[in-house]
Amino acid sequence: MNKMNEWNIGENITIAEVDKFPVGLYNAQARSYLMKDYPMLPWRKHLTVNELDKVELLKTNVQGKYELRLALLKDDELIGWTYGWQDSFDYASFFMGASVVLPHYRNRGLYTQLVQKVIEITDKLGFQSIWSTHIMMNNPVIVAKLKLKFHINGFESNVNYGNLVKLAYHHNDLKNRVANYRAGAIADDEIRDIILGK
Repeated sequence: MNKMNEWNIGENITIAEVDKFPVGLYNAQARSYLMKDYPMLPWRKHLTVNELDKVELLKTNVQGKYELRLALLKDDELIGWTYGWQDSFDYASFFMGASVVLPHYRNRGLYTQLVQKVIEITDKLGFQSIWSTHIMMNNPVIVAKLKLKFHINGFESNVNYGNLVKLAYHHNDLKNRVANYRAGAIADDEIRDIILGK
């Protein structure tokens, strides 16, 4: 795990942008703190060798997309992380794929600081939006993101994870205004005219 950037956030805790996470520790934390409570369908285990080969070939087609790994470190011990990547369809959007803060370190605002760092980095890189999906009952994470000006953007029934709520954050003011307009939160004649091409 090589650090490219590091930010001290107090109490010997830092957020570090890293090239990779320690594989064994990352997998163990993902299993213990994500998959245990929110198990994913292990569909890859049920593929034939031929199907698996095809899936791996498809994976090579999307290599090269931007990925961001932020490690939350206490005295260089991994106590949390977030991992996300450039959306393959909407390349100006960033998907926050998975995040964990170990239970002992929760309710201290550390997850919020990770998300704030993702917002800062993606804004500097020119991403227009950030989106994420969450188990509908994961209230602590959903509330933390809503407080950071994410908004509910939709719902999804996902075969791998179950029922999800989709959250979005827009760096772009026009996209924010359109999101509010489309959700019925504001009446905005200017936005209506932009959408209609007037």
